[in-house]
Amino acid sequence: MRYRYIFLLCFMLLGTSCERSEELIAPPADLLSKDRMVSILIDLHLAEAKMSYTGSRKADSIEIIFRNYERAIFDEHSVADSTYFRSYEYYLEHMDQMEQIYTAVVDSFSVMNSLEKAKDLGIANRWFGKTSSHQASWK
Repeated sequence: MRYRYIFLLCFMLLGTSCERSEELIAPPADLLSKDRMVSILIDLHLAEAKMSYTGSRKADSIEIIFRNYERAIFDEHSVADSTYFRSYEYYLEHMDQMEQIYTAVVDSFSVMNSLEKAKDLGIANRWFGKTSSHQASWK
């Protein structure tokens, strides 16, 4: 009987510790907006992509180069790295918001990719209302 109460108590404690704690986590005072997070994440992911083309195989070298990119990105966005990391951790705890952020990041990359393909095909000028030499002859 006594073991049953101990088991029940442990089970109740385990059950309450597994509750979602999103309501308990307050946003940091310097929380970055979703739009700013999207902008910074786009730049960070582009920097990571550049790292794959550096030709360096040494992890230490790549890490140093990326940290320089990262520092420059934070400076460009006028954001302290600590502010970014606190915001990132907050959004990780609020996955619905993080999903919205990354959906916007992926959508932005899709648009960039489409524009690059259009530029390669020579049709990007039509999208932006500029006339190329070929279009001038059509008129």
